[in-house]
Amino acid sequence: MKRLVWATSICAPLLFAGCSLVGGDVHQDSVVDVNQQDDIATLPRILVVYGGDIITADKDNRVFDHEQGDTGVLIVDDTIAAIGDLESINKHLKGRYPGLNSPVRYLDLAGRTLMPGFVEPHAHLQLTAQTSFVPNLMPCLPDKYQQQLNQDYGWLYYQGKDIPTEQADVRANCYLYVEEAINALSTTKVNSADQWLVGNGLDPSRMLLSKNDNYPFIPNPNNDKDIDARNKLEFGKALNANKQFLNFPMHYIQDPNAFAAKARQQSSNVLATNPVLMLDQSGHLGYANMAAFKQTGLCNKRISKSQIAALKLGDKIDPKVINSDGSVTLSCEASSESEMASYQSIVKEMYFPDGDWAIVKKQGKWQYSGLLKEQSSYGPFVVAIEKSLASGHIDVAGMLKHAGDKKSSDKLLCQGDAQDPVMKVMTNILNTSSQQGVTTFVEGGSTTSMVDNYKCIAKSGKAATRIRALYDWQDLHDQQENNNTRSTRYKIPFDSPMYKGMLSAEGVKLWSDGSTQGCSANLSHDYDTDGLCEQFHAGHVDFNESQIRDNLQGFADAGWYFNIHANGDAGIKDSIGALRNMNRAPRERSQSECEMSENKKDYACLAHTIIHSTVNSEGGTTNAGVPIVVEEYLAARHTLPNLTPSHLIGHIAYWGRSMENELGEQRGKMIDPMRTELDNDIPFSIHSDLSISALFPIWFIEQAVTRNTWYYPNLEGNGTPLNAQQSVEIMEAIRALTIVPAMQHNIADKLGSIEVNKLADFIVLDKNPLDFNTHQAGKRPVDIHTINVDCAFVGAKLVPWLDLNELSKGKEEYLDSKCNLALKPYN
Repeated sequence: MKRLVWATSICAPLLFAGCSLVGGDVHQDSVVDVNQQDDIATLPRILVVYGGDIITADKDNRVFDHEQGDTGVLIVDDTIAAIGDLESINKHLKGRYPGLNSPVRYLDLAGRTLMPGFVEPHAHLQLTAQTSFVPNLMPCLPDKYQQQLNQDYGWLYYQGKDIPTEQADVRANCYLYVEEAINALSTTKVNSADQWLVGNGLDPSRMLLSKNDNYPFIPNPNNDKDIDARNKLEFGKALNANKQFLNFPMHYIQDPNAFAAKARQQSSNVLATNPVLMLDQSGHLGYANMAAFKQTGLCNKRISKSQIAALKLGDKIDPKVINSDGSVTLSCEASSESEMASYQSIVKEMYFPDGDWAIVKKQGKWQYSGLLKEQSSYGPFVVAIEKSLASGHIDVAGMLKHAGDKKSSDKLLCQGDAQDPVMKVMTNILNTSSQQGVTTFVEGGSTTSMVDNYKCIAKSGKAATRIRALYDWQDLHDQQENNNTRSTRYKIPFDSPMYKGMLSAEGVKLWSDGSTQGCSANLSHDYDTDGLCEQFHAGHVDFNESQIRDNLQGFADAGWYFNIHANGDAGIKDSIGALRNMNRAPRERSQSECEMSENKKDYACLAHTIIHSTVNSEGGTTNAGVPIVVEEYLAARHTLPNLTPSHLIGHIAYWGRSMENELGEQRGKMIDPMRTELDNDIPFSIHSDLSISALFPIWFIEQAVTRNTWYYPNLEGNGTPLNAQQSVEIMEAIRALTIVPAMQHNIADKLGSIEVNKLADFIVLDKNPLDFNTHQAGKRPVDIHTINVDCAFVGAKLVPWLDLNELSKGKEEYLDSKCNLALKPYN
């Protein structure tokens, strides 16, 4: 493909004021003769977009149909100046710039659709980049999505592998079975016995245990209820075989015969001899073998008498494990459950009080099972990997949301891409997300040094999207001088003159619980006793209501806004309760009051968001028929009117049937109750949680409208709906990806819709998504994912796009733009 040449050479002769690197070929309809050089800095850079449909996503949901009249958008420099017919735009220009003597750029949409750029409200940029350096064990997506994932993200997820181009080979590089994924890790080349084998993305909540667990599946294109009931029953039986894996993952990792299928054909079983750590797709579980536990040093470490006394574990320690001098020598195996539980309690209390290492009985003795609960429990393994010279550059800490971080420095040192491969991958992820229509990427939990990396990306001029970051509360607390949470030292306002909106950081993130599909959501009632997560009971609590409040109150007083991760209904209730109790002026507030400029920065008027907000209560609804979790929002919004949820739509599309199994059918079908939220005037946004699910906002529109999901491993066709009554309209889904997330991150006055005085962040689609509400093949809701993003503009600047096919081959080339700008003299 032709490499796109940045327009630096045309800037001076065309007098583009402050002309920066604007991609795209510029065609001159006539030669512009410019003699005046003195006023270059004062001349505006003007763009007129016309000739297509325009979806504004403004408060009135205005849509301009080009067949009903040609409406255009006038952009001056980086800001939308006018919206109207071309005659009125011309009048506006003449009235505002009567002496204008510079050319005007025109973009003819040629019948395509203009809409605001997507705001990805919750994703993890550096974490995703780091995981690309270890084997990818992720499950396949439904075939209709996996094909595009291969094409657009193959360079990231399937490095070194042939990217399939034929639909028949769509699953060539992804996995449907736990056995299949573990076998793939066993093929890792090892050079020594202490080399770590690390993989990412194993998912027993979707993958079946092995091909032996396949079940009779009946295709159901017409959503027949009887057929669906049979499929649900058979899928549940098959998925529940993974209870065995979760009970004792170490057995399945290191014993080739564990799957009761063909043993791994290897001269030596590296998964038994070498230390192994596999991270779950949820991000909240891990799996390790015994060699990995031994590498942590906690299978024979002596804990002194004074250390034991300081733990105050009392009768949790079996006297049999106490040495004659009062010390305890840790072990990874024991003769009784009580002894093993003693070691478990000591390790948990000393190294990861909010996580756990599960134990299991094997052949009359007890040992660690290999199941690691919550990311803090990975800590000892991270330390061991960092100490292992044989494991090279593997940076597991960089893959974790809760990992400790180096102290941030006041002096910013930026290396080029060639010196820092992670920075290069992050830059390429942003470029790829731009090709999916993302113009603002929200990093949902940064350390201060991660933000330093984002500063370098912004300063390099290579950021294809804006980056808005929220700090991890614990890291920000630890970085502050004297732990002063009321400090605003690390805050980067959107209007920062240094970063000019391309990087900002004004929010704080806290995780209150774990993962729904990872069996660790904080639930008011236990996971379903007939489902995969039976042994996990009511899930996991990172912080309860009072702890959340105590952790965040100082940040609230300093003017930060909050995103709190909460999946389970109890976690949601605790998170909402904490946000309400941090309000030092808890009086009723209205939206109109909060829109007044003098109130916008008040804690009560800032937007705060519950991230995921997945599970409704077991009891279902209130007497008024409103889901209990929705009622929690309604009550809180009297005093916090901009408190809203953000949903991981993949919970429906990819994990929907697993949720029914794990939570029970009633709770399962009520996850992400978006229709009910809108009916109660509660806006919501939709996010990817990258790398937990792939970042394709166009898909998310389809997924919110259809709520279709699949019974793994049967991924053909369009799936069937998970409670179609909670579906939303196409425009409502568009708002959930544009203006609502902009509001949630307190930048809706700057972007998120096509309105006068907002920044010109917009995308061009080859088809109008609002047309996909018919029964006509190719224009049905299930066809929305076929819409292509033709180009993206950030601040009225056309983003140059990498050729992703060539990138998967290790080549960095640029595509020709599909949005060429015509340059005409202004008269």
